[in-house]
Amino acid sequence: MRRSVVLALALAGGPLASSQSVPKAPGPSCSRGAICFSGRVTRGQEFRRALNADLEFVLKPGWEIVIVPKRPSGGCQDLASVVNPPYRAHRAIYIDTSYGWAAEEEMSASPREFDFVTNCADYDAESKRLNIVLWPYTATEKEHDAALAELGTSPLGKGRLWIIASSISHSDDTPGDKLGKIEWMTFTVEIKLPAPVDSKKAPKPQ
Repeated sequence: MRRSVVLALALAGGPLASSQSVPKAPGPSCSRGAICFSGRVTRGQEFRRALNADLEFVLKPGWEIVIVPKRPSGGCQDLASVVNPPYRAHRAIYIDTSYGWAAEEEMSASPREFDFVTNCADYDAESKRLNIVLWPYTATEKEHDAALAELGTSPLGKGRLWIIASSISHSDDTPGDKLGKIEWMTFTVEIKLPAPVDSKKAPKPQ
């Protein structure tokens, strides 16, 4: 359903006014070498799942897809935040009604695809590049061009989240907010980690 139609129905107080369950097609079978799991969250609930000894997948209440290092340092708290554009608008890692997106739109956007770095050193490198790209006046033109070209070039993990089923309610709508609320959702996640770097094959420093 087109976004304009969804919003028009919500504003008119039509078929979207009551709570409803939204079934979805299941996600595909787990790809070879991927980490796959399923879960369910209700409004206000967090979901966590360990990916390996170093990383966790988290759905922060709201929800937001977050990849968390188990041993964070400094500002290194969310390894997905620095490599998933757009950076000043609604993103695939947001499963919420921010930026004026209706709950029906959020539940129909599936699968959600996202990237993430896998360690704090790469997070720091990408964060530095992103800051220069977002605030170019803090750097020279040469530094800005280099940061833009190199943004997202760290080894990246890949993720996909399928929304399998959900329930949406408009009982708390107000005249100024008719976007609805996501009461609960079930989901399936597929995570692919980047191949480890072979130190024997890695290029030697010049």
